Amino acid sequence: MILDLFSVINLADMDIEFENGLRELNSSSAVLTERIGNYILDSGGKRLRPRLVLLIANKIGLAREVALPLAYAVELMHTASLLHDDVVDGTKMRRSRPTANQVFGDKPALLTGDFISASAMELIFGLKDIRIAVELVRTIKKMAEGELKELEFAEKFHRSTDIYFDIIYKKTAVLFEFCATAPGILANLGDTEMGTLSAYGRNIGMAFQIVDDIINLAPKNKDTKDAYNDITEGKSTLPLIYLFDKRPDIMEELNNNTDPEDRKAKLIPYIDRDVLHKSTMAARSFSDKAISVIYNTPMDADELRQIAEIIMAQVDGRF
Repeated sequence: MILDLFSVINLADMDIEFENGLRELNSSSAVLTERIGNYILDSGGKRLRPRLVLLIANKIGLAREVALPLAYAVELMHTASLLHDDVVDGTKMRRSRPTANQVFGDKPALLTGDFISASAMELIFGLKDIRIAVELVRTIKKMAEGELKELEFAEKFHRSTDIYFDIIYKKTAVLFEFCATAPGILANLGDTEMGTLSAYGRNIGMAFQIVDDIINLAPKNKDTKDAYNDITEGKSTLPLIYLFDKRPDIMEELNNNTDPEDRKAKLIPYIDRDVLHKSTMAARSFSDKAISVIYNTPMDADELRQIAEIIMAQVDGRF
């Protein structure tokens, strides 16, 4: 289903040439850096963020020679964030393979993340527009702040949707927001158009993270990430918050238990269809908002609507 939906986004930029370009940008005199970078790039991914950049660039008439470096930069930045996040979270599996930090070690993974981040910044500065560089720096700061806030609130489970939405905006949705607005900055769009793109990217990103959190608690055999690791890491994702609202006693019991595996064993039986459905409706609300903000505007395009469909399709048949 997901692959079929992606096939309708027919941009020549997202083919083998794009993948080869990513690997060229990852080339380094340090053999370990190149090996780790290629390891994570070879694991695939939907390339949703660069697709978003290129779709919007195409819609607003931004030249390919400007849009393509931007698309590479956001994918490299996302890749670097995965390397860093997996070390911080102690993640063991991603996309059906051991994470890079499990294979090569934490220090090489972190340093490779730094190298890839610098490669992204090099591309951005090559566009010779200080506005886009400033926005990317602001985005990176917010992403780091979101990860730090998530760590802060992972010490004990909580049931605050305000905290949760602030965290997922900063750690995830802000990069989608950058992907949506960056082509507009380079095309010198006006405030109205920029506001539309910002709202679209932000809402798409929020839906994306909520869906990702649902998947973690409603796994299928074909999934490529650690199941239930949000519980062992103490993350109060939206389904758990809805569960704790119904059963605050469970939250209190878990907060008096510091054993991750024991926490997981106690929580999993309580993750029911109700909390997963309610979380899906929240994700759907954000994806619907993304579609509604572009409706009947110059940004309205079937391809941008399909990105919302792609995200929501990932929860089909899970509960």
